[in-house]
Amino acid sequence: MPKHEWKDNALCLDYDTNLFFEKYEDDEPLRPAIDKLCSMCPVSKMCFAVGVSQKEWGIWGGVYLEGGQISKEFSKHKSKSDWANTWQRLTTEQ
Repeated sequence: MPKHEWKDNALCLDYDTNLFFEKYEDDEPLRPAIDKLCSMCPVSKMCFAVGVSQKEWGIWGGVYLEGGQISKEFSKHKSKSDWANTWQRLTTEQ
């Protein structure tokens, strides 16, 4: 798959990008819905990898990043089970 073609397969392609940045930060009840969308996305692994490697901010692969690092502030709503499922999805071959 060409470098940026993965974005064409993202479930969030036609969504308001602010949902994954400012709105995620400001609207705590929205966070689980965005997390769920990302958990179903076929390109979440690539998205997360790009977010980390390019030191991005916002939601990447279902994880809120600040400069490519996981944000503790915007991740505290996730349970241990949520994190286990997220890491399994993002780090295992399927």
